[in-house]
Amino acid sequence: MSNYWLGVVLLSVIAIGILILPWVAGFARKNQDVLSNTQIIKQRMTELEREVKEGLISEDDKQVAIKELKLALVDETSETHVGNSSAKWMVSGGLISTLAISGFIYYKSNEVGDVKDWQAVTQQSSELAKRIVLDADPTVTAEDIEDFALAMRTKLIKTPDDHIGWLLLGRLHASLNRLDTALQAFEKAYQIAPEHPGVLSSYTQTLVMTGQEDYLRHAEPLLKKLVLLNPADANALGMLAVTSTQLGKTDQAIENWQSLKVKLAPNDPMQLEVDQRIAALGGEVVQLGKTSVLITVDIDQQLKDKIPADGYLFVFAQDANGQVKMPAAVVKSKLSDLPVSVELSDANAMMPTYKISQLNETRLVARISVDENVAQTTGELQGEVVVDLKPGTQILQNILIDKELL
Repeated sequence: MSNYWLGVVLLSVIAIGILILPWVAGFARKNQDVLSNTQIIKQRMTELEREVKEGLISEDDKQVAIKELKLALVDETSETHVGNSSAKWMVSGGLISTLAISGFIYYKSNEVGDVKDWQAVTQQSSELAKRIVLDADPTVTAEDIEDFALAMRTKLIKTPDDHIGWLLLGRLHASLNRLDTALQAFEKAYQIAPEHPGVLSSYTQTLVMTGQEDYLRHAEPLLKKLVLLNPADANALGMLAVTSTQLGKTDQAIENWQSLKVKLAPNDPMQLEVDQRIAALGGEVVQLGKTSVLITVDIDQQLKDKIPADGYLFVFAQDANGQVKMPAAVVKSKLSDLPVSVELSDANAMMPTYKISQLNETRLVARISVDENVAQTTGELQGEVVVDLKPGTQILQNILIDKELL
């Protein structure tokens, strides 16, 4: 608040200067006038003395004239004092009014009340973050979210390169249905971290929510990028299908809806809606069968001597192009005589939301390990191949273990 009082003092000094300077100048002029009149009267009295000596007037006439001059001077001086007294009261009242008005103007123009609110919110930001972000407190109100958004915006002034901060700020504004403000925050986050899945997901979702053609066109390449980064993200593929549909790109929309159908579990309630979307676009609703790969694993003759006595065989499938290296399907078994046959299907998925039936270009790997840990280790034996998979089909594939990992 010291800045507040400093501002009041500065405004008051300026206002007082404006108020007093004309009064001081007027007072000086009045004093100068009185001084000039006194000199004139003294000069006239000297002239009266001369006129008596020259016999132009009598002594009595001189005394009468001097008395009249002195009375005139007294009257003028009294008027000056009265004027000065009134002016002093006016200046005093003006000073008091100036101080009050200056304080009020400074208070309003600088929104001191809002500053107090901002300081209080900033101090409570940790508590708000815990309630909103960590605890997902159901009692959180719109006012709480607004307060936390204000605190986040203040923090980002000091840390403008914090993409997580911009992402959180955008989500706060989106929850308040302030889509334009949310998009500005998401754009900031995207400029800082263009490969971040969370940023891409929130940004594109808000763009699609607007339903505006320009925003949909902007969202489309970002959604394709998100699908490439995380092929298992059914939500991203669903938004891409919606975007293609709204932009009137029928062929792309049908392809996207069909890809989404593959990613969904057979008993997922969304299957029916996806089928309806495909049918509405004039596409063919395909009833998918089992997706599987029957793999025959063998080993190069030169590596047979390096097979561990109590080893394990891991056979797994990965997306050949995506950044997600987690297997979509994996089979682990105690090592036996080679060759051996292994089947990979959705039944071998590590997660219910990421299955082999969701893959297209697929990397199939067979690895002999000395223990039950699937993590790659020096000295293990491995072979791999890349194949194209189509949902609902079954294929046969051979893998030859032909290298030792270094």
